[in-house]
Amino acid sequence: MRQIVIVISDLYLPPAEGEGSSASGVSGPLPGFEHAGRFGKRIALEDGWRAWLARWLGRDDLAGAAPATIAAAALDGSLYTPLDSAASTAVPASTGGAALGGNTRASKVPAESTAWIATPVHLIAGLTSLHLDRRSLLRLPRAHLESFAADFRMVFEASGFRLEPMTSGEFLMYGPRTPSVATTEPARALVGNLGESLPKGADASVLKRLGAELEMWLHEHPVNQARSKHGEPPVSTLWLWGGGPAPSSATGIGLIDDSPRAATDLAFGADAYAAGLWRLHGGESWPLPDQLSDVFGYPRAQRAILCAEVAPMLHANSRWTVFEALAELDRRFVSPALAALRRGELESVVLVANDRQLLVRRGDRLKLWRRPQPGIEGLR
Repeated sequence: MRQIVIVISDLYLPPAEGEGSSASGVSGPLPGFEHAGRFGKRIALEDGWRAWLARWLGRDDLAGAAPATIAAAALDGSLYTPLDSAASTAVPASTGGAALGGNTRASKVPAESTAWIATPVHLIAGLTSLHLDRRSLLRLPRAHLESFAADFRMVFEASGFRLEPMTSGEFLMYGPRTPSVATTEPARALVGNLGESLPKGADASVLKRLGAELEMWLHEHPVNQARSKHGEPPVSTLWLWGGGPAPSSATGIGLIDDSPRAATDLAFGADAYAAGLWRLHGGESWPLPDQLSDVFGYPRAQRAILCAEVAPMLHANSRWTVFEALAELDRRFVSPALAALRRGELESVVLVANDRQLLVRRGDRLKLWRRPQPGIEGLR
């Protein structure tokens, strides 16, 4: 294998002073993060890790697509056409992009629909306002997703909106075309002002009105009551973000890459965008392994990306801080990847978080003149 990429998809840091590991309940250093921060080449990702990942795959045609439009590919791969058949199925460039062919979702989703990623969130009540913390981002089990989606269909039947469960533990929301809305990814809202993270733009009132209705619907919902009974945080609302054209024969988003190179790239993790992107890349994403060594069991693989998240780890370990979750990711993935790099089993390791890329190559560890970067300071 040539390269391992580790993306921590929900790790964003405040722009000013951050959380030092020594003050956050971590008993020891983060050796992998610190090595990458000291010796890696740091590159700012101006348009985020998702666009960077599309380009990393050689899919520049998908780099500008909305996250929800890409995520929708994982729900129905029949919407997309292999690249080698593009000539016979191409639509005019005036439709706004590459071609689609084969069966489409047009019979279920109107061509003018917008797709949104709908992330379940738990809002925390303060003395004067609601806020989010690292455990506010929820990933629901399949049974809860399906129960919410079935009830949504009955309650919101005439609204023009539809809710579809995704394997990421989130939903895809289809609704009326709302092109003039700017939204914020909920993980970014954790380090910003909640009010400033709400939808903006000419069509923002549509999402704000739906958001108010979702809060009322979810309040005292039977699934939430069951979650509270079992000590799980209830779903306060669904955070809609990453909206773009719903896949149909008219949107023309992407073609499946069935070239040989697609078979040599592996993806691990539950992230909805990565799952859809890999479907368009001609493959499937796999669950995140327990140890990095499991990734090396694929003899044809040349490159692999692991999409990890902090929030699910915090839910699974109620006493952990965010830095203890990062220490676990360091132990499982970051440090073992760098060890494989030192042994010559890899050519490079890439660490991506907080809109930063740290690229570490074999000989970089000899650059001892570079200053140490404690904790995750190299990602700032």
